Amino acid sequence: MTTADFAKYKAIIISDPDCGGLDRIEFLNDTKKAWSPAVTGNMILIGTDPTYHSSTRPGAKALMTDAVKFAGLGKGTGMYMAMSCYYDAQTEAVVEPLSEFGTFTCRGRLACYNHAHLVANSSALTTVDDAKLSNWSCSVHEVFSRYPTSGKNGFEPLAIAQGATGDGERTFADNSTGIPYIISRGATPLGCGNGVIDHKFGEECDSASQNGMSGSLCSKSCKCLFGLSPVTGNCTSNSTAAPTSSSRPAVASTAFSASSSTPRAAFTNSR
Repeated sequence: MTTADFAKYKAIIISDPDCGGLDRIEFLNDTKKAWSPAVTGNMILIGTDPTYHSSTRPGAKALMTDAVKFAGLGKGTGMYMAMSCYYDAQTEAVVEPLSEFGTFTCRGRLACYNHAHLVANSSALTTVDDAKLSNWSCSVHEVFSRYPTSGKNGFEPLAIAQGATGDGERTFADNSTGIPYIISRGATPLGCGNGVIDHKFGEECDSASQNGMSGSLCSKSCKCLFGLSPVTGNCTSNSTAAPTSSSRPAVASTAFSASSSTPRAAFTNSR
């Protein structure tokens, strides 16, 4: 498939039918030059294995439903990726399949974190809460210690492994501490759209009703499309600004057709 082929779909879905090592998603890295340019819509990355837990934890099914729906909404082709436990054995590793969008690093070898906590009231997750995401007998398998935070590929943390320490640990607007394990691109964070730049929620800009409109330099998720000017502190009008980062399957994958709600296979991986 070509980039144009992938662009015909509403979303690329990388699911998590079972655990395994990085070899399970090698196909995703091998083909990233073809599918990555097509992913111009919403993206959500989940550092756990909701499919495995969905038979016993209602919150897992709700997470998948919310996240897949978010990936398929809006303009362009979106992406849903459940990291399952592919990076569970990695102390810290670069997520190579996502390198076309920036630098992402995951930490595995975690303690059994069961306290998940939402740190953003966003359009990505609408039916889950802390209780539904917690107590899965290890709710979190991987955390994101580094990810792009600005420009058109700026990601927002949605949920954290509360109390997790080490690389990626930070304090959030509600004074909770931990490391993000669910992050998204394209979600509308709390306060975005009110015309006030709320830096504590990760906003770079806020043009109120003009966010995401044609001619605006500010996206609907309150990120500067081409990054911030180091001189003025405002959104730059060109794409030369360097993005910044936070400090510190065998898988059957499905894409949704833009013209039909019927899922069709976009990736296959023989095993």
